[in-house]
Amino acid sequence: MGHVKSLVAISLTALVTIFPNPSVANEISEQFASLLGAKLDVSSTLPDRKSLDAEILVPRFYEERGFTPAWTRDELADELLEELDGAIEQGFRPEDFDIAELQAAFKAAQTGDVSNQALFDILATDAAVKLVHHLVFGKVDPNALDDDWNFSKPVIQQDPAVALNQFLQGEGFSALIERIDIDNAQYTMLVEALSKYRAIALQGGWTNVPDETVLKPEIVDPAVAKLRERLAAEGFVETSGSSEDGENGINTAWVYDDNLVKLVKSFQSRHGLEADGVIGGKTFASLNKPVEDRINKLRLSLERGRWLMREVDDEFVLVNIAGARTYLVTSDGTLWTTRSITGSAYRKTPVFRDEIKYMEFNPTWTVPASIFRKDKLSRIRKDPAYLTRNNYVVRNKDGQTIPANAVNWGAKNPGVTLVQQPGPDNALGLVKFMFPNKYAVYLHDTNDKTLFDRNESNLSSGCVRLEYPFEFASLLMEGEPDWSRQKMQSILDSGKTTRVDLPEPMPVLLTYWTAWVEDGVVHFREDPYERDARILAALDR
Repeated sequence: MGHVKSLVAISLTALVTIFPNPSVANEISEQFASLLGAKLDVSSTLPDRKSLDAEILVPRFYEERGFTPAWTRDELADELLEELDGAIEQGFRPEDFDIAELQAAFKAAQTGDVSNQALFDILATDAAVKLVHHLVFGKVDPNALDDDWNFSKPVIQQDPAVALNQFLQGEGFSALIERIDIDNAQYTMLVEALSKYRAIALQGGWTNVPDETVLKPEIVDPAVAKLRERLAAEGFVETSGSSEDGENGINTAWVYDDNLVKLVKSFQSRHGLEADGVIGGKTFASLNKPVEDRINKLRLSLERGRWLMREVDDEFVLVNIAGARTYLVTSDGTLWTTRSITGSAYRKTPVFRDEIKYMEFNPTWTVPASIFRKDKLSRIRKDPAYLTRNNYVVRNKDGQTIPANAVNWGAKNPGVTLVQQPGPDNALGLVKFMFPNKYAVYLHDTNDKTLFDRNESNLSSGCVRLEYPFEFASLLMEGEPDWSRQKMQSILDSGKTTRVDLPEPMPVLLTYWTAWVEDGVVHFREDPYERDARILAALDR
């Protein structure tokens, strides 16, 4: 349970039996009936508390058990506290479960006052209900913050009030939490990463690196010593020391040597920066963000994980929009990954879940209406040869191909559609991976491989471009007896648009994480769509 235990521990050694005999328990039941009733007005019955967070579930919970106390077994209170501690390790705050109020109610209950004992029982149930809800659904409702959120909530097969009662009367509260825990490797690694960065915070975090001078390899500057300290605080440790004086009395800690360059490049890579070893404005800005920023990014990723990772298949494709990477994930972990180009801040890649059903080699590209209006129309007006040079055909409303000179391009809405023919210059490249959806978004190759030479990755009009699409295609068809690399190459060489159905639809999740763990290493990214602040504010309310 770690260092956070002190935040939630309620002197378990003092956990004597709160409800000493049946007559007192009966009296408490009467208190419950008085406090809750059939139509409980929570705001008027609980002192110094506006409402229970689970206004519906808590009364139903007690109705289910005939208004008898639920937490009379000492081990149940112990389990509740342990699980609340575990929840804090998953990114929640003590305030999320009113732990201070719960602790005060517990102490008051030990005086023997029946109403205080009843209040403690109710608050314990309220904390338990909140914990279950937050673990299953997340604390924050993504639909309330993002109109483009397109994931459905997990389906609960049993009334939560009934389930909680069954576990409290049987296996215990911890058994219920174990039942609803997220069994996902990424989620577990994020919890471990959060523990690491919270430990760094307890040690005082890290100090800023002076940013007056751009630090380049081989430079000698006192700021380099601060750089070493900063990196070491986050776990970037050199293989050899650099603190003793070197030649000419120079402090070797001031020398930006090859060992330090390797660490800086690793830091830059893990933070989405150009890994050139040169410390300029962007790298300074990333180095000098406080550890609390990293902690909050990990908390946000855990909350997003609670939204998404409960109902994933054994094998699925995951696109991290913010991280600009695509993964093929199996029950054994990540099988394959590639860099990706995702939507710009102006043409965001949506977050949703679907299934890849087929691939299309040598695809055509039907230009979306928004791109036609915003990009293509002005180019055609300036350069009539643009269409021919880029292998576009023009189709009317009936889908018939018509000559370009038959269209009034000066009109606000020419009433036509552009279709780019297959070929190496096609915007989709030579293959696309289809999961038909209302956004017209899919994964595909690109005709401009130089995009992957750039450090910036949020460049597309919404679709996701893959650096190595043919490796991806082979993996999706792996094990199929009628498929091979040679067959794929034959299809490509034909130049004909060819659909290839997957043997089974492959689930695909388009997600948005600004912190994640890959190959045991924590990665952080900026927030290209500026979504983190709103979610963090809601998470901290």
